[in-house]
Amino acid sequence: MIRPHPTISAAWELSGDGSFTGPWVGVIGALHGNEVAGLEVIESIKTDADGFAKRLKRGTVVLVHGNPKATEEGRRYSKGGTDINRLFAYQWIEELAPEAWAYEHHRALELRPLMTGLDAMVDLHSASQPTVPFAICDGRPEGIALSQKTGCKVTFGWDGPGMLMEHVSIGALVAKGRPAISVECGQHKGADTAKVAHDVLTRFLGGLGLSDHATAETAAESYELFGRLVKPTLHFELERDFASFDRLLAGSVLGHGDGVTVSVDRDAFLLLPTPKAVRGEDIVYLAHEVS
Repeated sequence: MIRPHPTISAAWELSGDGSFTGPWVGVIGALHGNEVAGLEVIESIKTDADGFAKRLKRGTVVLVHGNPKATEEGRRYSKGGTDINRLFAYQWIEELAPEAWAYEHHRALELRPLMTGLDAMVDLHSASQPTVPFAICDGRPEGIALSQKTGCKVTFGWDGPGMLMEHVSIGALVAKGRPAISVECGQHKGADTAKVAHDVLTRFLGGLGLSDHATAETAAESYELFGRLVKPTLHFELERDFASFDRLLAGSVLGHGDGVTVSVDRDAFLLLPTPKAVRGEDIVYLAHEVS
């Protein structure tokens, strides 16, 4: 059984037996408006809601279209807006006058009961550059083990010093020790990205024991973050057209521009290179492989 969420727009609740009781598990698609693979999964579930609900053993799945306005505009975030996936620490409520809030501020506030109150969450993303699918989680063994059940490569340590875990969708749940992961399911319009997102969702629910869906049989490689690079100058560019999990050897140039050159001081795997990042936005993350 499916019904619109009683208090949050562009959200729906799915229950196997119609009781709409906990545990409450969130599924977010298109938090960045142009990352539509997760939204496609949500729409496919809504189309066959009864069939999907029959596979639930317990609990309620909350399907959320993260940023409807940005999706309508075909943008990462709305025109004149801001990255909603940097607003979930909610510090801006005290620091920014309400008249200066963009659409994303209002949407983040509307989503706050979910972001802070769910029992578990999976946030389905895609990337601007080609990438193999990978999960994003904190460094707790439980988070890593659940991420491995998705069948994707696992990246952890996003809650480390200088990272952004507290500001992103899964941050509040991670801080409470609840299972929450984000997954980069491929490139935005990749042929298999929506299928990967669907598989990630079903394996996530199966891994939680909330549905009868199978999980991945083998664990993929794991990588631990150790750094992120914020675009330092207006014309700074990455050295070449990198893809996630490209490897650079110690001493290799990562990027340059406006008299600034950045090199890696140790071997590193690159994650989420974003050539179109603007000054002050993250342009790439660095990780090392963990055996």
